[in-house]
Amino acid sequence: MMDIDFNLLRVFELLYEEGNMTRAAARLCLTQSAVSHALARLRIVLEDPLFVRIPSGLQPTERAHQLAPRLRVALAEIRSLVAAPVFDPATTSRRFTISASSYFCTLIVRLVTLVRSSAPGVSLQIVSIGANLTQALDQQQVDLVLGGFDRVPRRFRSERLFQDELAWVIGAHHPPCEQPSDHEAFLTRPLVGIVSTSLGERSRERLTHDDILRHAILDVGDIADSSAPTGRRPSSLLVHDASMAMAVTSVTDMVALVPRQYAETCASSAKIRIVDLPKNRAEKIEVSMLWHSRVQHDPGSLWLRSIVREAVKLHFEDAQPKGLPGSNGAFGGARMKTKKQTARSKRDRNILVVKHR
Repeated sequence: MMDIDFNLLRVFELLYEEGNMTRAAARLCLTQSAVSHALARLRIVLEDPLFVRIPSGLQPTERAHQLAPRLRVALAEIRSLVAAPVFDPATTSRRFTISASSYFCTLIVRLVTLVRSSAPGVSLQIVSIGANLTQALDQQQVDLVLGGFDRVPRRFRSERLFQDELAWVIGAHHPPCEQPSDHEAFLTRPLVGIVSTSLGERSRERLTHDDILRHAILDVGDIADSSAPTGRRPSSLLVHDASMAMAVTSVTDMVALVPRQYAETCASSAKIRIVDLPKNRAEKIEVSMLWHSRVQHDPGSLWLRSIVREAVKLHFEDAQPKGLPGSNGAFGGARMKTKKQTARSKRDRNILVVKHR
């Protein structure tokens, strides 16, 4: 049999359902003449009259009766295949995998709460950010990545969520007279560096132009190059995460550079002081979410990205003290206007935030 135009099959379907040329033409939004020509082509292709004119309309032939039910199933399957996918959070049982570091611990908690309330059937898997991030996205092993990115290949998409910055942390047990008064004084203190990936893994990693260049948000303080923006020197101690770094500073004379929002959020059990870098030494961190362009318009991916935005928005709102102006941060605590306000708002957590003038 010769190739067949699928539009002709649609004509056959409605002629069979209606048994009338006029009504079938109306449903197809075609003229009766166009439907008549289509039927003529069908008769040639299928080598059968298919429909015979009778006073009441069109009478299907035996061949038409044989074709109709199977054709109806086939057309329904084709329509299902080409129809836009539907994603209903309330009923879906889809699993999403998000790659994120411990920096996002509080955001993930908020995200889980939102997902459980709006999409109870959704499963979330949170994995660490590994060296093969590009491959994980390409192979659909990861749906979304949360982090900082210095280079993103064109086949990926990213969206800025918020901005953070580095700040010094030091133990609150030091008397005021023994605490560093400026950035240069901090540079003379023993430094706790943070390296979340093993040295072996980092040495094996070989980035190409096609890989994502990641800004490791929590990998700070392990900088030997004095030309770095803060003029940092090599670390006296390396630990694997910021919470451990803050725990060390809370009981020693050591200092650490930690993302400010992370310090404010996770330091409830550490008696530390947070000291902002001076403006001319400030290091900004752009925090984004990243996904593959393949799922740019996928309804499930669109929903997941919207729920992440909502989680960030709620963190902003929760962190904003009543009666105080807006925050520049994300999910730690709003930026205060004065030291006095800052000390009062942090009293229960034994955290004092100090600003350089």
